[in-house]
Amino acid sequence: MKKNKTADNVRKHIEQLIDSISMVVFLFLFLIGFYALLDIHAVNISAKMDEEIASLAPDADADVDLAELKKINPEIIAWVKIKDTNIDYPVVQAKNNTKYLTRNYRGNFATAGSIFLDYRNNGFKDDFSLIYGHRMDGQRMFGGISLFEQKDYFDEHKSGVLYTEDGVYDLEISDFSIVDVDRTSIYNHDNNRNKRNGTVIHEVHSFAKQSRKVEYGDDDKIIVLSTCDKDSKHYRNVLLAKMVPRS
Repeated sequence: MKKNKTADNVRKHIEQLIDSISMVVFLFLFLIGFYALLDIHAVNISAKMDEEIASLAPDADADVDLAELKKINPEIIAWVKIKDTNIDYPVVQAKNNTKYLTRNYRGNFATAGSIFLDYRNNGFKDDFSLIYGHRMDGQRMFGGISLFEQKDYFDEHKSGVLYTEDGVYDLEISDFSIVDVDRTSIYNHDNNRNKRNGTVIHEVHSFAKQSRKVEYGDDDKIIVLSTCDKDSKHYRNVLLAKMVPRS
């Protein structure tokens, strides 16, 4: 009888221990899930523009007020908009390509970062301009670029507008590509952003998933919008467009 009672006590302690461990594991997983939800919420919030900046965005009646935007942050140099998409943002430029990976348009910390021009570009005076943005859920920031892989979407979204300090450019989108960063010179770490258009156009077109006929002349400016690929850190999703100055 005593042996049975001892066995029952041991079994009871083991069951209590298992219950305690299960509760600890449950609480741990709950906290991880709760933190993940908070993190996602924080990222989504950081991808939104505040009302003051949004109020200065271009619309059907007026171009963007860059002078007022530069009062908020002198590193805001342009605004890029792709027609009928969520790509409708200020463009900043710093002295490196890391600052705005984790800063918003005011220069404050933000997980979603900002849309920014490559630091090696001379504003938008060069032949070839390169703009980066994070791939965010809900098509925020440059998350919408991946939608251009679908033929119907690509066919329906052909143009955009780039508002700069030197003037307004209509963007004629020619290609959506998934480029291998190890097999392209688009991201070359040099300071040359001129006399490279033919190479850039050829490389983007060679990786193209969707493409349409756009005539590029020797003197035409081009722009590439770049974001990360969902499947591999070695690839980028890009849009190539011709910059046509408005008269």
